[in-house]
Amino acid sequence: MDRAKKINKLLNMPDAGEDWFRWYGITERRRNSLLKEPSHPNSFFNPNSESTLTLFMLGNLDRWNQFYIQIEPPRDKNSSWNQSFFRQMVTNQDLDRKLIDKNTWWENLGLSEIIGVERGELEKNILLFEVELYSNALHLDSQSSKNNISFLDLENSRRWVRYDAVMMIPCSKKFVFFESKFRSGLSTNSLNYPRIDQMMKGLEAAHLLTENEMSPYNDWDFNYILICPKLLHDYELTRYNKKADSIGKHLVEYNDLLNDRYNDSINKRCYPENFESFIQKTPGRVFTLHWKDLGEALLQANSDFFSNYFSRLEETCFDEKRLRGIRKKFREAGIRKKNR
Repeated sequence: MDRAKKINKLLNMPDAGEDWFRWYGITERRRNSLLKEPSHPNSFFNPNSESTLTLFMLGNLDRWNQFYIQIEPPRDKNSSWNQSFFRQMVTNQDLDRKLIDKNTWWENLGLSEIIGVERGELEKNILLFEVELYSNALHLDSQSSKNNISFLDLENSRRWVRYDAVMMIPCSKKFVFFESKFRSGLSTNSLNYPRIDQMMKGLEAAHLLTENEMSPYNDWDFNYILICPKLLHDYELTRYNKKADSIGKHLVEYNDLLNDRYNDSINKRCYPENFESFIQKTPGRVFTLHWKDLGEALLQANSDFFSNYFSRLEETCFDEKRLRGIRKKFREAGIRKKNR
């Protein structure tokens, strides 16, 4: 079985061809890593890989419909972000005609109600994975926009923030940023700013992308959705759950941190001008979903979804070690094979 067919099987994807990854914003390198050994962090067989489960779950909720949109793919043939794609998102020129009305399963999750958009607008979404926000293409070559995605001065910090997935809904000018977690905590390994955690970086970047006057998306809005295991959330076993549940308090603490520890590195172009609205608006934009919610949305559409999926995998040429890693990943996330 060739590589393309193996990936189609793994992701429960239609026969999409070799360049499917360009339509979902995946790089060629990341596409190739899906079939690596289970020890590889981005291997689909790695039981601890949050990014691959995000790709599987959100791609299937979207029913892999993005191949049929009538615009250029988000990634070009060199795996770079395609600026003309993002320009069309902003200008909206002929966009409604070129975006198909998808037959998706997002409504089984109640997503339109969660993020406050009409169902018809939600169905014309664009779903991207592994999006780094410091990108010339995304900011339409606006250096001012690109350098103002943090309340800290981030000249040339291209890896400051990356989201597991980003949904763009151009009809309603809305971003939905997804951050996925299993047991891992909030990363605080930022170069030069070790006390700034992953969630705060993601929130401030989303806010400034949609609020700062220098951004091409300053008339857009956003939501931030944390996806995590229900068990860890219910018993408050991780710091990211506690933070998401009391985000207003942590925004105030972040302001204190900026002033107490990083005052010399403040981005004076957007702080404090945009910080008051950051504190006021962000708490109402943050939501938590559980992996089991996503699994049940797929089961609501097809009660045999996971049973059929694993049956097909067992018929392929993957060895038992790899299949065991996939089963463990779903189990650790709290995703059941059948409705109960």
